[in-house]
Amino acid sequence: MLVTGATGFIGSHLTRRLVNEGAEVHVLTSSVSSVYPVRLVDLQGRITVHEASLTDRDAMEKLVARTEPSLVFHLGAYTHVGKSWNRIEECVQTNIEGTVNLLQALAPQQYDRFVSTGTSEIYGGIEVPFREDAAVNPSSPYSVSKYTAEMYCKILHNAHGWPVVMLRPFNAYGPAQSPDRIIPEIIVRALRGQELKMTQGRQTREFNFVEDLVDGFLLAATAPGVEGEVINLGNGEEISMKDLATQILDLMGNPITAEFGALPDRPGEIWRMYSDSTKARERLGWKPSHSLKDGLAKTIAWYEHELSRADSPFIV
Repeated sequence: MLVTGATGFIGSHLTRRLVNEGAEVHVLTSSVSSVYPVRLVDLQGRITVHEASLTDRDAMEKLVARTEPSLVFHLGAYTHVGKSWNRIEECVQTNIEGTVNLLQALAPQQYDRFVSTGTSEIYGGIEVPFREDAAVNPSSPYSVSKYTAEMYCKILHNAHGWPVVMLRPFNAYGPAQSPDRIIPEIIVRALRGQELKMTQGRQTREFNFVEDLVDGFLLAATAPGVEGEVINLGNGEEISMKDLATQILDLMGNPITAEFGALPDRPGEIWRMYSDSTKARERLGWKPSHSLKDGLAKTIAWYEHELSRADSPFIV
């Protein structure tokens, strides 16, 4: 199996699950370094790491020839929404050209399934809940590039019958997430007794425990008859950012008080964002195993442990 983006948040959890289930896993990382990827340190010696860029077509052909994967989980991407306005070229090269390079490199091979990772950001500010058959309105260079990559997957499947499934995961959270994301930021500030400034928190999102999303990726790789399909991966449970912060702090015993309204709303804010999960439940047989409360409790416990480590890369 081949996992691109395996050093990322969802990719590392997926890689660990595959290894624990006995798979031979090859992972792709674009960073050439003597330091082993931090999220994969505990898997050293159990996976094969390949260093190459998705933007290098020749490197992708050599990678595929070496690994001969039966399943490909493609999570490698430029992923920062806000910074993408200043990194448009990187979005185009990594997310669009990189996806096409990998698909074309796989063309001569016999493989079972290519699971492409899109994003809920593709939908933009349209009517909720977001359905796969809706007319989308991507509103950032990042989301436009991910939608374009998805369209290439679709047309290549339609033209050549390539076994591609396109997932649109919704917001993830859990252990080992980057500390600048909303849930770990709230948790770490609460653990440290630091101030927590927020907007009014009127905007809504849904949040999925990362291991539940991994379940969805595995089902997308094995469920029969879903080639060529676009499938939301999300629980469809809407929550406001204010209620999210309040629930996290309640679970932690309210060590701090969130300052709602201390920050202005972001320009171009998408006010409501959550999925219609019908297709994932019916076509993949997927359903989340964690309630938000249970997932948050596990995440809080993980960050509490990390805070005790002086060298933790997840506490800044």
